[in-house]
Amino acid sequence: MADDAPRPSVTLGDVVAQADLDLTAIVPGDTSLAVRSAHSSEIDDPGRWLEPESVMLTTGLRLVGHETDRRLAEALVEGLRRARVVALFFGAGVNFAHVPATLVAACRAAGLPLYTVGAEVPFYRVENFINASAGAPEAYQLRRAMRLTNELVESLSSEEPTRALIARLASLCRGTAVLYGPTGRTVESTGAGPLQLIWAELQQRRWSGPAFEIGRWTVMGRSVGLRGNTYVVAIASRNPGAVADLGPVLLETTQRLLGGINAINRLAVSRQRHEGVQLLTDLQDGIPIGREQRYWERLEPFLFRPFLPVRAVLARSVNGRALDGDSVQGLLSGAEQHTLGLLLAESTRTPSAPPGFTALVADAPGLEAWVAAASDGSALGLSEPFTDLSAAPDAFGEAEAAAEIAVERLRPGVTGAQVRIDDVDPASWLLARRRSQRDRDKVARYGDTLRRDPDVLATVVRYLALGMDVAQTAAVLYVHGNTVRYRLRKAGEMLGGPLTDAAVVANLYLSLRKEIEEARAGAAIPR
Repeated sequence: MADDAPRPSVTLGDVVAQADLDLTAIVPGDTSLAVRSAHSSEIDDPGRWLEPESVMLTTGLRLVGHETDRRLAEALVEGLRRARVVALFFGAGVNFAHVPATLVAACRAAGLPLYTVGAEVPFYRVENFINASAGAPEAYQLRRAMRLTNELVESLSSEEPTRALIARLASLCRGTAVLYGPTGRTVESTGAGPLQLIWAELQQRRWSGPAFEIGRWTVMGRSVGLRGNTYVVAIASRNPGAVADLGPVLLETTQRLLGGINAINRLAVSRQRHEGVQLLTDLQDGIPIGREQRYWERLEPFLFRPFLPVRAVLARSVNGRALDGDSVQGLLSGAEQHTLGLLLAESTRTPSAPPGFTALVADAPGLEAWVAAASDGSALGLSEPFTDLSAAPDAFGEAEAAAEIAVERLRPGVTGAQVRIDDVDPASWLLARRRSQRDRDKVARYGDTLRRDPDVLATVVRYLALGMDVAQTAAVLYVHGNTVRYRLRKAGEMLGGPLTDAAVVANLYLSLRKEIEEARAGAAIPR
């Protein structure tokens, strides 16, 4: 009974895909057709001697001298069709340089697949492959899986392995391959398949499952976990047999390779981030002028262009929380999206400052968009542009001062602020540069003299906030103008100089700046 059982077989697609057989389609056919054996024949009416589902190999000896005889070619093909021969393999370069046109026309009319065998490939190699594979299907399946895996693995040596992998996948399934992101965005694709329709159908099928049809396309997909998100890889072909037969092996191998590529990329990103933090630290500490060229070279992998302007950045967290991994990745991805050079390092809480980050960023197109995103939840300070890397320590000092000013400008309900030091007035700059508590106390003490008389203090603050206009100050305080003048004279006596002295006014502004700015911001205070 075992002899009567049907023997497992390979498919025409398996045979054609065997690279060392060097088969070229002249009249393509259904590659899902089973092939159980292969035989060479040059006799008349060979169909009588061939078993069904076999391949016949010929050099066209029967047609020599009759290559223009259309009826002879048609009779040969009709005999093969009746015998249920799967395909005709023609050895060009022996009796004919090319397949005779009459034979090509007869195969096309009968729907019989016709392939040429490479001139350097002996027929026995084709016969041995088919007959051995059909007789030992398990061994063949293993060899095929290894061959497909090796084909896909070769893409890992590419500079862009994901793109190369998807391209190789499309080639192996003879159709379209696509990698979708978590939202359905096409990350990589090759081929002309209906990508949007495929995504919509895969969503309904929960990404994975058996092959399905979309018009003339046969589709199969598989979900892949990458970076904590669900990506989807899919293949589509107009040859149903290719997807049904090769799809599971191709998708499973691709799934694993994408996981490997992701792990390699994460390691590379981790290493690059570590190098970036170290590079940023070196610049903050200061580098010798003679090593600037070397440091510009080290900055190039981070998308900086040598000797073009950069800015130092310092950010303070508004809510007091340190940046999480997603926030850091968002800042890095935002810079990459705009091809914007960026070095970034998170900073922890200190006794004098909340957590945040420091960065070096290119002063280039895309900076505005990146700063807008980065200042959400942060008080962000930027230095002036500079190209001299040895000046980085001073630039980070500017960024710190700008960040201090940004913190002062925060108001309830405001989620962030940004300040560029090039837009800051000298007084704000000087106040932001107060480094120690002693510095701050020294500046504050000048105004503290007036705090012994709250009415005098309130009058001076509003007088300075209103552009030193006595009438407006009196109106806001609901007092007579003479009362304002009296209090201003009294303030001058307390300070040791009149408020008509520019030095006194400058010192008062520096000492009382916070109160003055708050008064200016008050709704009842005209500007």
